[in-house]
Amino acid sequence: MSSQVRHAVISGACVVVLFGWSERGRADVRLPALISDHLVLLSESEVAIWGWADPGEEITVVASWMAEARKTITGADGRWRLPLRTGAPGGPHTLTISGKNTITVRDVLVGEVWLGSGQSNMEWPVSAALNPREEIAAASHANLRLFTVERAEAASPADDVKGAWQVCTPESVGGFSAVAYYFGRTLMTELKAPVGMIASSWGGTEIEKWIPEPAMLSSPEFAGAIESRRAAVAEYEKALAAWKVENETADAGTAGRWENPALDDADWAALPAYVTWGTADLANFDGVAWFRATFDAPEGWTGEGATLELGAIDDQDRTYVNGVLVGSTADWTAQRVYALPSGLLKPGRNCVAIRVHDTGGAGGFSAGPGQPCVRRGEERAAIGGWKYRIGFAQSALKPAPQSPAPRNSVLYNGMISPLTSYAVRGVLWYQGESNVPRAAQYGRAFPLMIRSWREAFRREAMPFYYVQIAPFAGYGSWGIPAGAAAELREMQRLTLSTPGTGMVVTTDLVPDVNDIHPPNKQEVGKRLARWALAKLYQRDGIEPSGPVYKSMSVEGRWIRLTFDHVGKGLTARGGELSGFTIAGEDRVFVPAEARIDGSTVLVRSVHVSKPAAVRFAWEDAPIPSFFNLDGLPATPFRTDDWPLATAGARW
Repeated sequence: MSSQVRHAVISGACVVVLFGWSERGRADVRLPALISDHLVLLSESEVAIWGWADPGEEITVVASWMAEARKTITGADGRWRLPLRTGAPGGPHTLTISGKNTITVRDVLVGEVWLGSGQSNMEWPVSAALNPREEIAAASHANLRLFTVERAEAASPADDVKGAWQVCTPESVGGFSAVAYYFGRTLMTELKAPVGMIASSWGGTEIEKWIPEPAMLSSPEFAGAIESRRAAVAEYEKALAAWKVENETADAGTAGRWENPALDDADWAALPAYVTWGTADLANFDGVAWFRATFDAPEGWTGEGATLELGAIDDQDRTYVNGVLVGSTADWTAQRVYALPSGLLKPGRNCVAIRVHDTGGAGGFSAGPGQPCVRRGEERAAIGGWKYRIGFAQSALKPAPQSPAPRNSVLYNGMISPLTSYAVRGVLWYQGESNVPRAAQYGRAFPLMIRSWREAFRREAMPFYYVQIAPFAGYGSWGIPAGAAAELREMQRLTLSTPGTGMVVTTDLVPDVNDIHPPNKQEVGKRLARWALAKLYQRDGIEPSGPVYKSMSVEGRWIRLTFDHVGKGLTARGGELSGFTIAGEDRVFVPAEARIDGSTVLVRSVHVSKPAAVRFAWEDAPIPSFFNLDGLPATPFRTDDWPLATAGARW
């Protein structure tokens, strides 16, 4: 890397600007980020090794597990690609790639490879999930490898991503996707094989950003909308760029280099506490304020394996350590967990500077236990003595231009398309909260995305296991009609008709329905692994799902319901079934009595003489009691096909 700044966003939602990389001579063979030390290649499969070099250059690949070298010639565009056959799980191996230069990729394992993607509940790191201290301390797994794709939007499919494979250690696991980690750890343990997990997620994102544009243009659901928005988006981007320049010019902190650790900040005001702003200057402040503090690094710390943990920041931050930009995030709910480059820290006093832009409403910090701090394994350095100074008030600026519409495909282009040459066994997906206002349309968008990804990865039946959105009571406060979340869960349930899919239900994993990020990612990862172990790896005796509605029949005043995934039998936790409603032809649903009858459920209400339909857990934040004896909750469902409240909402 050159000495130019490169920064990584670990959590939050913003368009990341990556500043430069050292230019290589055109003669050099170059490899994508995925083909690097500590990688895992898919076992017993044809995998691709690819990269770039001079047009017409001969490339030789030697894999230590193969008897013969493989050769190819780069195309006119300098690209090359070689297929290799892998064998049984194992390693470590080496890959040697030669052209006019030679690159050796070391510590290569052969095993299982999975991709985890989605929005914030997939991105949510181990350090912010349940029992982080204990889990991180125990995370020494030489056969588990982790790759986090840095956030990137792209208007067209990108060639590569930013990221690197890491051996799973207490130092590397904290910022990694908790769901992906716990899934991978379960597979590694059960299969006794190496596992590579690729995490490519972005909090707060809609599914339309993850679908390739050709697929959307082929769909009547989206084609017209894309065509009509292109010109408006171009004008918006031009106006936004100009507004950002104006922001930077107005900020006294940017002009004054307030991130400089040598800055004399003796005249800065003291921040009473690292909490939501409540000082006289900041109580009702919207705009940019800068914050500075220090911490003492223990002897021997250089930054390698260390993370800066700041909690959530409202709204946008740009964070520096010793004058070096280490992260930037624009999501007020996101945990700021930034990896520190090797060599950044120095013994003794170190400086943290944060440029916070609060665009409206309350601003400030929401720290968790022990934050803010710098952590390296079990060692922790507290950050204190915070001071602040205002950079500019929002009222001094013109309002930001408003985006005409969400942009499609930009995350697929920047964070998925560059991965599609890499052989993966399957995909994990946890997303949907941002599509709740358009729940009915999600029922068409989600299967479209699955089909398009399978085509891109050239695996028609690639397993695709996903998590149904969790109960959350806060949608109403966001102006979303009541019940829209139930409609999105129904669209996720119906997607089970797509072959090779499986769904995890989380209605029993939410201790607080006002928290959209339930902390128990361990069980989510394990339940995803149950699908893989039962269906893909053909392990006997594993029921992957709770009861899934199959059919209904009317028996007088009762409706009898049948289910798939009954497993060892049906049960009601707490003694009584809850969450069932019933309606007649008037389509008015009322609370219902429900009881288990063998492998079926009978539902009725004294207020409905001629029942026509049943719904279960049909609300934004249901916590029902219906399970199978394998300990897995039933999926929310409806038996009717009556029009949904979100049917007219469009992207």
